[in-house]
Amino acid sequence: MPLQDVVVQIDVAQPAPRIGLGTPLILAEQVGASTYKEYASLTLLAADFANTTDTYKKAQAIFAQQDRPAKVAVATYETGEPAIALEQHYNRAWHFVLLANDLAADQLDVATLVASKDFKFFAARVSDNAGREALAGKLRTIIFDHNVDGEHLDAAAVGALGSLEVGSITWKFKGGFAGITARYLTEDELTLIEEDNAIAYVFKAGKAQLSDGIDAAGEYIDALHGQDFVKVDMENEVQNALQNAPKVPYDARGISLIEASATTTLQRAFGQGIIAQREDGQPDYKIQALTREQSSAQDRAARIYKGLSFQFALAGAIHRVDPIKGEILI
Repeated sequence: MPLQDVVVQIDVAQPAPRIGLGTPLILAEQVGASTYKEYASLTLLAADFANTTDTYKKAQAIFAQQDRPAKVAVATYETGEPAIALEQHYNRAWHFVLLANDLAADQLDVATLVASKDFKFFAARVSDNAGREALAGKLRTIIFDHNVDGEHLDAAAVGALGSLEVGSITWKFKGGFAGITARYLTEDELTLIEEDNAIAYVFKAGKAQLSDGIDAAGEYIDALHGQDFVKVDMENEVQNALQNAPKVPYDARGISLIEASATTTLQRAFGQGIIAQREDGQPDYKIQALTREQSSAQDRAARIYKGLSFQFALAGAIHRVDPIKGEILI
């Protein structure tokens, strides 16, 4: 189901990194204090993780894709403590987290943390009903049901789709993943998977493709990714305005500067396909900036401006055309 009435919390004091909105993070179980490192190639990663490790195999599936990301991050964690390590590295420049070991208990811990943040994604590979059901309903967890031994659909999908321009695609119908085998499923088998809001890689109409584009809570991945883009981009635009000006006065001049910075993000989101287009061809968003006089004396004294707000309509995507009506005339 589509997102409705989403409130995007903009944090200008601690903006998230503008880069990395498609960068994968692999969580790897390892003895010792948690570490975080980024790798620009599989060769560089192999220096730390042998080609027999699950970490290497996840990264291999990512780097094998045509539109692969520029880098892959790896964070290590002590046995049974993936969420602790993930919390430690949550503000780094990554956006899709994966677990190297696909262990059910670790998946649940990571999914719970990501859901509580309502920012970024967890891509999880499961192979049976129990794996799907354990993660069902988890916001921002993308469940990939794939039972082909040695194949990592979670990593391949993130590697192929996660780094494309935010707003430019829907995840449903996408395929052509290197090293991944599409399955022939019966209608009943696919229905069971879809009832858990999970995604399979299947043949439909003779083409290998993802069966859907939703997370475990039923929200569309592209809509959530677009929400994240607006949050990150606006935080950085407003922060840059504050940093680059000698001074942003608490009057019409300064407020106009902040409003213009936020508008830049909304225009960018429209151009990327996140924000809908009205019938007149204009972007479907509204932005409002309260005047100095409308701000409280307390806020002016504390130099805090709380008067900026906006709303926009998601462009969304068409996933189904039914019915198509026609007539044949004789």
